[in-house]
Amino acid sequence: MKPPSPVATAQSTLEETGRMKPSHLAFAAAILMLAGFSGRALWQTANPPDPASAYAMLFETHCLSRLARVQSSGADPHLDLPEKAQRITRLDAAGLQAIQTRHRCEVKDATRLMTEAQRDTAVALIVSLIKEKLPELADNGDPLPWDLFRAFTSAAPAGSDAKWGVILIRNKPDSGDALQMTVTQLALPRS
Repeated sequence: MKPPSPVATAQSTLEETGRMKPSHLAFAAAILMLAGFSGRALWQTANPPDPASAYAMLFETHCLSRLARVQSSGADPHLDLPEKAQRITRLDAAGLQAIQTRHRCEVKDATRLMTEAQRDTAVALIVSLIKEKLPELADNGDPLPWDLFRAFTSAAPAGSDAKWGVILIRNKPDSGDALQMTVTQLALPRS
């Protein structure tokens, strides 16, 4: 005698009890989740986010939200990190990373360099965010002869734990390597 097929067993279980067995339900849920994750990954591959907008979004959601939490309650969710440890959030579809350390939050185009137009847009978006959300920071211009070096700092004395700010850095415009990365660092106040 041939054993019943799993489909027939599930059908008969459904007919007998009016519901599926938990193991069959879990299997169906796992298949649906797998299909959903695969579909999302395929969609993101086919429709990658605009790198400049994604860069500004990472800075706002990871760095500015952390600063707001520190300033409002004094609680820093990353203060427990060991001195040289990092927590990295990757947005692979755009080639971006947000890196959290104990006293710093950084966003950069780490795995795929942005085009010149994308870099210019990203910098303009970051500068706009800083001026809108951090008006207490002074724009210290571009003191180094790099492709980009802009510093926005607090009025606290240099070397003070209360000193904090944001710098935008890009060493070279077209080196094709790490020196061409656009990096935005938020140095958090330590007091």
